[in-house]
Amino acid sequence: MENVKIQYCINQISEFLAARDIGRLDINELENKFGINKVDILVLLGNSIPYTIKCAVKAYEDKLCDKILINGGIGHSTEILRNEIRKDDIYKFISVENKAEADMIFEIMTKVYKIDSEKIIVENKSINCGDNAKKAVELLEELNIEYSSLLLVQDPTMQLRTYASFLKYVNPEKVKLRNYAPFIPSIDENFKLRNVDINGIWDEQRYFQLIMGEIPRLKDDENGYGPNGKSFIAHVDIPSEIEESYYLLKSMISNEDFYSRC
Repeated sequence: MENVKIQYCINQISEFLAARDIGRLDINELENKFGINKVDILVLLGNSIPYTIKCAVKAYEDKLCDKILINGGIGHSTEILRNEIRKDDIYKFISVENKAEADMIFEIMTKVYKIDSEKIIVENKSINCGDNAKKAVELLEELNIEYSSLLLVQDPTMQLRTYASFLKYVNPEKVKLRNYAPFIPSIDENFKLRNVDINGIWDEQRYFQLIMGEIPRLKDDENGYGPNGKSFIAHVDIPSEIEESYYLLKSMISNEDFYSRC
């Protein structure tokens, strides 16, 4: 019974963090839900999972956006992304040494997927989630690029926090912010990720550590990232059932025995 509870709590929290405003990256989905058939700019946030690149490329090829902004310098996931590119049969010819996340992704988009470089904006100085949003907005302003809609694509464990970071720097009454987590992580009864087709996906232990770190960050209290804490992000409403699952999960997996089962 304990395993069933753990599975339920992890999958519930994961779905909450992997925010999606549309069910699929599809023009009809955008039209039906928001009355638009594309966004001005798709923002791909730097992360360690190459699958997110494919997701952004497909959206561009399907004409869901006019431009792509690749957003990310050198941070805690950079070396993981470099290693994923090195071992990928399609991407391994890309030079990754000492390069920022956005620069590596730019090379993949232009050299592998042949996207016109003029359609890509590169922000390669930001070092964390809040800085991503700040520097992306500043760069668009510096380049005098007008936009009224942004589609955010990120590592699913960080999708909601990315959205809250952008809300701090754009006016949602003037700019429509839309979320699309590239996939929804889910574990089976043996605590193994079901998302077997995602290249670059985390191992289970790293995945559990990531989602357990997100809820405290999203909180709007003295220890969280909200306006009443470190003020890195806009306020996020965390449903009571998510908090309950988090604390239950925390009490159940707070020992090394749990991670040894992963």
